[in-house]
Amino acid sequence: MKRILLVGGGSGGHVYPLVAVANALIRKTQESGVNLEMRLWGDGDFLKKAGEDTNLKPVKIIAGKLRRYFSLLNILDFFKSIVGFIQAMWLMYWYMPDMVFTKGGYVSVMPAIAAKLYMIPVFIHESDSTPGLANRIISKISNTIFISFASSAKYFDSTKVQLVGNPIRSDIVGADRTASMANFNLDANKRTILVLGGSQGAKNINDLILNSLVQLVEKYQIIHQSGDNQYGQVKTEVEKYQKEGESSYGGLIASNYKLYPFLNKDELRSAYSAADIIISRGGSGLLFEIAAAGKPAIIIPLSKEASRGDQIDNAAEFLGYGAVILEEGNLTPHILISQIEHLLKPENYASVSEKIRSFAKPDAADKIAETLWSGL
Repeated sequence: MKRILLVGGGSGGHVYPLVAVANALIRKTQESGVNLEMRLWGDGDFLKKAGEDTNLKPVKIIAGKLRRYFSLLNILDFFKSIVGFIQAMWLMYWYMPDMVFTKGGYVSVMPAIAAKLYMIPVFIHESDSTPGLANRIISKISNTIFISFASSAKYFDSTKVQLVGNPIRSDIVGADRTASMANFNLDANKRTILVLGGSQGAKNINDLILNSLVQLVEKYQIIHQSGDNQYGQVKTEVEKYQKEGESSYGGLIASNYKLYPFLNKDELRSAYSAADIIISRGGSGLLFEIAAAGKPAIIIPLSKEASRGDQIDNAAEFLGYGAVILEEGNLTPHILISQIEHLLKPENYASVSEKIRSFAKPDAADKIAETLWSGL
């Protein structure tokens, strides 16, 4: 029996690629008849969902967060890291996989170090164009480094790097458009805007949509994923607008605006199919899914003040393929609507769709699975 350990956690961007690679490996086992056992380690609600999607039971790994700034929490997390290392060494001893594949994030560091100490090959994937601290550390002890963007190769040992793209769930695109429109109770004769703030939502994007809502629903239909944490606030504001405009635009909001706290895989698949334009954060996973869907996009990356700047770098890569990039400091209804109108012009729409689709690398999960398989 061959064994592969998959490690990741935190945001959906660190977990969904694990699901894609796990499913690609499952397909290879079915084709070859080789007996392969996989286990899933990490932390977070998205990892639990990944376990359900792959029929793998997740094991929670204790991890201290890696911070590049002073915080009293660093003291606590130092001790958590020690506990996590002992836990990883103990669990690794009893499982002893043939290889470890990690998606980065601080939860991956101790399992990767434990694997190296046991002389187990370590493979990592970097989603973003600029790597996070965890993958910078793990890359030093890894056998192979899979990357999504060619520009990130300069941060790693070039002899270890494979450019594959970012693995996406194979069934996230390709839904029937007519059925998808019906699923959201949308009018097939109207243009549809899909708004995604990432797995946690995005307040600045939510505020932009709310400030633009009355103008948007006059022409377009909106599918809006607000994020669980902000759903209540957004819903209250929308209901306020409907009440204020009950004699005029309130009915347009009711019929043309669809609000969701979170879109599950099937809902997102339908939403990608129904959408004409996608407004999104700049997470790597979202960008590669948008590219696979082939839809013109307006990307609003998280600012450097609120992150390490990885989304801005990702978006800069996507810009070359026809996407529109808006900075958080320039978010006004006028700019948003003018960019939507620009993308929807017939002379622009088809060419932008084609360029964005060329950014996609739909075989990323299969390429990673093939490399892992060849090392068993």
